[in-house]
Amino acid sequence: MMNPEKRKKLIIFTDSGDTIIDEATQVYDGNGIVTRADFIPGADTVLKELFEEGYRIALVADGEWDSFRNVYRENGLSYCFETWTVSEIVGEQKPSFRMFDDAMIKMGLSEEDKPYIVMIGNNIKKDVAGANRYGLKSIWLDWSPRYFHEYEEAAWKPDYIVKTPEELKSLIEKLEEEAENAEKTRGELKEYCKDRLLRIVGSFKKILYEEDSTFIKNMKDHNLAGDDIRKYRFWEWTQGVGLFGIWKLYRENGNAEYLETLKAYYDQQIETGFPSLNVNTVTPYLAMSFVAEETGEEKYMQPCLDAVKWIMESFPRTKEGGFQHMTSDSVNDQELWDDTLYMTVLFLANMGRILNDDAMKAEVEKQFRVHEKYLCDRKTGLWYHGWTFNGNNNFAGAFWGRGNSWITMFIPELLEIYEPSGEFRGLLLETFRKQADTLAILQEKDGMWHTLIDDPSSYTEASATCGFAYGILKGVNSGILEGFYKKIAVNAVKAILNRITDEGIVEQVSYGTPMGRETKDFYKQIEIKPMPYGQAMAMLLLMEFLKSC
Repeated sequence: MMNPEKRKKLIIFTDSGDTIIDEATQVYDGNGIVTRADFIPGADTVLKELFEEGYRIALVADGEWDSFRNVYRENGLSYCFETWTVSEIVGEQKPSFRMFDDAMIKMGLSEEDKPYIVMIGNNIKKDVAGANRYGLKSIWLDWSPRYFHEYEEAAWKPDYIVKTPEELKSLIEKLEEEAENAEKTRGELKEYCKDRLLRIVGSFKKILYEEDSTFIKNMKDHNLAGDDIRKYRFWEWTQGVGLFGIWKLYRENGNAEYLETLKAYYDQQIETGFPSLNVNTVTPYLAMSFVAEETGEEKYMQPCLDAVKWIMESFPRTKEGGFQHMTSDSVNDQELWDDTLYMTVLFLANMGRILNDDAMKAEVEKQFRVHEKYLCDRKTGLWYHGWTFNGNNNFAGAFWGRGNSWITMFIPELLEIYEPSGEFRGLLLETFRKQADTLAILQEKDGMWHTLIDDPSSYTEASATCGFAYGILKGVNSGILEGFYKKIAVNAVKAILNRITDEGIVEQVSYGTPMGRETKDFYKQIEIKPMPYGQAMAMLLLMEFLKSC
């Protein structure tokens, strides 16, 4: 019997076939019951060592009780298991939660113990998916060529992969060390996150009034509206995303300093004058509409009313009534881009809520449906950067990172602004979950995503990673995504924290990216440099993470 003084923090649930026992060596009687089987090389030694070192181990396996009794009686290692959970007795097989519930009850475990439980198995569809959805750490012992080896769903992707029992033993020792320090580590992560968030906010206040010289230089020759360029200096989507982050900070902690920052910004722009409206110059109105609602001041509400009137009556349209992605310097005739929904439609949705305007809400639904129809890939759930009705194609066919992240952010934000109709809400959730599923599969081991999501040869990019993790975490926190997605977002948080300098600058952010019209390689050449939206997206992510701590 195990000495309680030796008991480890980590608790082990393990499968049997091709995890401890080599299924190819199983011998059956006439009733289909296994009478004997050999160990996977080294598995018997590792099992005994783990037990002797003080790990609590439960067998959680699909099969017949008599088969496991015969095998472990014959090999003499049944004493290593504190309890058995067998599908024949439970009445369901993994990935059913009932299998894990049974093991938890028999071992006297609770919800608080889940972060310290690992499930080891050979089947990613059953062992890994079941553990992930149940909230346990998953370890795939990829020893046998039997069963699945490709991730068909996000839940099939294991937290860890080992090839042999010896590798498993080393991993268990590492996880035990992490478990012993888990509370301290979680506390340190939370405090570090708070520190980085404050640094980002401080740096953003400075960046907010920094002129983008490349953009301004281009506007001198390509200002479509021909109005005063000074009006555009600090009023574009790059500032708009960050202003929304500042608004959320204010709403989260009630610090009046953040509201004053917003009011000072908008007061200055009111004095300067507003630039002509397009997809990108609409973005700063989103936070402004919240400020107008909060303060009740007409000077903030009237510009929002003017902007939303223009959107409803005068916004350039593509075929089928989509918002043409016209920007300050480009007409983009008959083109739909994936960032339009976040940059323009989110503001329209908020004004529809504030004014209780059904026509505006109907337009929100229409825009999402048109953009989803032409930009969303049905197989992966990822979104193409753009679509042109002039050529009826998706340009270079790129699944661009930051562009996709606007969708990941847009959907939970929209659902927070107001409750859409049943059918439309269903489409939003289906779209969101399919994209999140693919994103989870394509996330790199270090927690980042690539600027071309499905192309590992493209660089990893911080703003897209922030947007994906923010949207996913918001989805988990609001209950529209399963809980196992949280670990995906947390891995991204850790990666982003490593890319925030002491000055509060988020590194590894790509510069503003026009359409890749001919080749995907175009996206790989985009310059990496600190940008206001990089700060803003990290700000949103860290705020959402702290909510869940």
